[in-house]
Amino acid sequence: MPGYYRINSRWENRRRRPDDDVFLEVTVTTDKIIQAENTFIRWLKTTEKGTVSLDNKKVTCWYCGGVWLHYTVNINVISLYLHSSGEDAFDSLADCTNEIAQLLYQNNPDVSIRWTEHPHRRKYLKETTGT
Repeated sequence: MPGYYRINSRWENRRRRPDDDVFLEVTVTTDKIIQAENTFIRWLKTTEKGTVSLDNKKVTCWYCGGVWLHYTVNINVISLYLHSSGEDAFDSLADCTNEIAQLLYQNNPDVSIRWTEHPHRRKYLKETTGT
């Protein structure tokens, strides 16, 4: 049965400022990575594309309702890096992540998804600044 992301109140309630970058990493694994990536790319084309400073480098990202995301693809793995900040950061992350998960599960039934919640305050760990 497909799993979806649920906001972790312990992670949400950790000490943070509203402008801190909240970072959720999503790891998608499948034996059919090309099909999953194509599904994901079709979805990306429906979102706003932009550039952000990521670990002091300009990186292409896509915007999904309060979330900036970028991704990498390796053998059998797509790694998504989702960033948000502000009052609704956690809701925005959950909404965007679950939209992507639903799309991937519908089009690639063998996909497995795992979520990693990163510290709110960090130095050069895929940290975004500006838009």
